[in-house]
Amino acid sequence: MPDWSFHHPTFISFGTGILQKAPTLIEGDRIAVITSPGFTRRGVTSQLRQSFGARLVEVVDTVQPNPDIDDIDEMAARLKPLRPDCLVGFGGGSSLDTAKALARLLVDPQQPTLGEYFRDNKPFGREESLPVVAIPTTAGTGAEVTPFATIWDFQAKKKYSLSETDIHPEQAIIDPGLASTLPRRITISSGLDTISHAFESIWNQNANPISLSFATQALVLAWEALPQLIDDGDAGTARARMAQASLLAGLAISQTRTALAHSMSYPLTTHFGLPHGVACSFSLAELLRFNAATDDGRLQRVATVLGYAEAGDLANALDEFLLEVGADELFAECVPTVSEVLSLTGEMYTPERAENNMRPATDTDMAALVESAAEAMLR
Repeated sequence: MPDWSFHHPTFISFGTGILQKAPTLIEGDRIAVITSPGFTRRGVTSQLRQSFGARLVEVVDTVQPNPDIDDIDEMAARLKPLRPDCLVGFGGGSSLDTAKALARLLVDPQQPTLGEYFRDNKPFGREESLPVVAIPTTAGTGAEVTPFATIWDFQAKKKYSLSETDIHPEQAIIDPGLASTLPRRITISSGLDTISHAFESIWNQNANPISLSFATQALVLAWEALPQLIDDGDAGTARARMAQASLLAGLAISQTRTALAHSMSYPLTTHFGLPHGVACSFSLAELLRFNAATDDGRLQRVATVLGYAEAGDLANALDEFLLEVGADELFAECVPTVSEVLSLTGEMYTPERAENNMRPATDTDMAALVESAAEAMLR
């Protein structure tokens, strides 16, 4: 393994019920909360207004799944006159990523918009982004501890990644109880996102001993907890384990980034609306087999830790796991046929993700991987 380094700046607070301490944990005199409409409908944002009192200058509750460039630019225009000094992302990964992007846009009134940055290549200034406090309500994305924000341009059918060291959340406040009422499909998709992050960090060119340790432990926790949550969405111990798994996998990819499974996923989300966690995970078993052909020992170690004799045995178990938790059902709801998946293969190679994979993949490899993985989901 080459020389490596590790640094992480996010202060983490974890515990069931810890959300009640948020007003004392969060600094800032002019706080804006970034969240989605459901939390307003359920009365959560009114509770946050009461908790923060006069320190809360605005609640932006218009975040949609897979945040779009133009929507975020509209939010920034709404918030600029209010001059917030701290952004609280409250919700799933989309809310957290939106808060990170807004933190970059709002630090200086002269900053370019996201549209200008991504579409017109206008650079951001170098002022430090506003501080972000991330409060995840799903167990999946790990966005509470990563310096990335996934941004979508659905008009152009493109996915972008905002990657800035200063959009690392300053704090992550993780209350597993917040995920206790998640719908089944979100529990599945977000849980599969965690498992995808863990595998992608393990078979990654940038892996190091700490990231491998985090990712392996994330798999141990999620492998047991996710099926339990599918059967009993209110299982408190399993919820806590999934929240820890998501956090650990997020810590892992904050160092390594993701790899080929994520690269292959993006067109499936932009063209078919396939939930991100399902789009990332449908290819995992095939990629495990593919990468095992050049294993340097790390995949064998993971297989052993999870109780399997060989990486190939783990891949077979992963096939069964995906079916057990219903990944095939969600895949089939969005994706019509194997041939339509294959028609997107040319869009599935994103170099900054695909080239992190421990084994390089040719166009022929990609087509074979996609076909086998899609057939397993749609049989």
